Amino acid sequence: MENKKSYTDMMKASAMTRKKHAEKSVLDIYIDMVIHESILTTRRADLLEAIDAALDCKDETLFMKLTDELTSLSCHYG
Repeated sequence: MENKKSYTDMMKASAMTRKKHAEKSVLDIYIDMVIHESILTTRRADLLEAIDAALDCKDETLFMKLTDELTSLSCHYG
């Protein structure tokens, strides 16, 4: 005897598959957000440290370059 699924069973299975894919997509988006936030936070901290070092060395050219980078980073990513 063949094990045939009813139309309702097939539709339920299809809906569950779509739901799992949607959940996976949301999870992927969340993971990407966490990774990008981590990268942004690290880059900002590195720039602030380099700016402090440029100030300590009285290197105006480097200071201006780094503050421009920090401003650009802040404008693009908040």
